[in-house]
Amino acid sequence: MTSTYPVHYSVEHPPHFSRVGLLVRVVAFIALGMIGLSFGAIFSFAFLMLPVIAACRLAGGRDPQAYRREDGPRIMGALRWLAAISAWASLTAERLPGSSADEIVRLELALEDAPPRATTPGSAIWRVITGIPSAIVLAVLGWIGMFVWAWAALSILLWERVGPGAFGYLVGLQRWSIRLLAYQASLVDEYPPFSLSEAAQPLPTARAIG
Repeated sequence: MTSTYPVHYSVEHPPHFSRVGLLVRVVAFIALGMIGLSFGAIFSFAFLMLPVIAACRLAGGRDPQAYRREDGPRIMGALRWLAAISAWASLTAERLPGSSADEIVRLELALEDAPPRATTPGSAIWRVITGIPSAIVLAVLGWIGMFVWAWAALSILLWERVGPGAFGYLVGLQRWSIRLLAYQASLVDEYPPFSLSEAAQPLPTARAIG
């Protein structure tokens, strides 16, 4: 069945990766590890904080559509930067973003695919609980992804490229995580699909957030 989930994410497959770039990533991971910081910790923080932010912004009976219209672009912008940096770290992008994360990733939220529903501060906070099943499966897939990353790193060392299978899996992990965070932020009502793949339909452009 083809997915029509409103969060659309893609990364163009670079034809070439440099060995020096791989070394830079390894050094960056070591430096971050020395201060106790990791992408998993950043994701966990966002997973917990986005429902709190959404609940605060929805307090006082604020219209959910106004929240998505006004706060959505800022949240999607932050997620886009997170995705672009994650793509570099995950060996799906050759370089870090410069002036715009759009140089690295394509991330859009299509409002046509997300009919409005009643979203309240309580329902926003409740997503801390409802998002757990997806987060658990993502953690398991992420553990497998460490081995896929290692294979991708070896491919760069040997051939300076990442094969389509490893690339597709690593991009799929990023897609899953961004979809889940958009759900945690109450930007979409539909639960994120348990899938690594992107929708086959063309990406809607009208009234897209971010």
